Amino acid sequence: MLREITHSSGPVVLTSDLLSRAGFAHAFSTRLGGVSASPFDALNLQSVQANARIAEGEPRDSDAFIRENHARFAEAAGLARDAVVVDVSQVHGCTVVAARDAARERVPADAITSGRGGHAILIRIADCVPVLLACPRTGAVAAVHAGWRGVVAGIVPAAIDALRSLGCAPNELLAAVGPSISVRHFEIGPEVAEELTRADLGACVAAPGIYGIAGREAKHHADLVLGVRLQLERAGIARANIDADPPCTYADRARFHSFRRDGARSGRLAALIAPLA
Repeated sequence: MLREITHSSGPVVLTSDLLSRAGFAHAFSTRLGGVSASPFDALNLQSVQANARIAEGEPRDSDAFIRENHARFAEAAGLARDAVVVDVSQVHGCTVVAARDAARERVPADAITSGRGGHAILIRIADCVPVLLACPRTGAVAAVHAGWRGVVAGIVPAAIDALRSLGCAPNELLAAVGPSISVRHFEIGPEVAEELTRADLGACVAAPGIYGIAGREAKHHADLVLGVRLQLERAGIARANIDADPPCTYADRARFHSFRRDGARSGRLAALIAPLA
């Protein structure tokens, strides 16, 4: 179960009961409690690197605001404001990187692992599925960014395989799935439906008309949360060890950024987790 918590520094975050009971500092962000102005109000957790690449004339946040937002989010997750938090340049692929390597050079990847006593890790989303993995016995963790391309490519099982190298057995892992776009609002084309089906994820594809909007052409929809949950279970994680009932980013404008809803005017959400000391 995800619980909403308002931290004294301002941010409103969601935490997983499974991860909290096991002692892992972590959080999924909302858009509440930051310092960014409209349209990114208020807790925009974009990277300063991506912010710098925004084309002239497009909406752009202040780097100072972004840094303050990250400091507040780290506090809300149970870390110090100035804690080292490792991220990557997300590319919708299937590369997993160790935090110790990503700390030296920011690399293209969509999942990060960190062993006991290592760096806290963070991934960003604005509709894609964030997944936090943790092993109570070894203290190791992983943070995964799973859009439909990453789900098809197998980024979730790849992260679980990477945790094996840190001594984690899948049947002892805990997993929490954070805010992401719901099946009702995630329209896809037939080619995406075909790719999901070829990846043995046909169960997460809804046929045209099931979630149709009046006056619009009926399209397929995809339940990426279900797809991720299926991959977690197939990898050996027990259903009881998976938190996978997240709120919808697209539907809840008050609490969440959504790129599909707001386009270039969307901020970024984040998921953060730290390994055990």
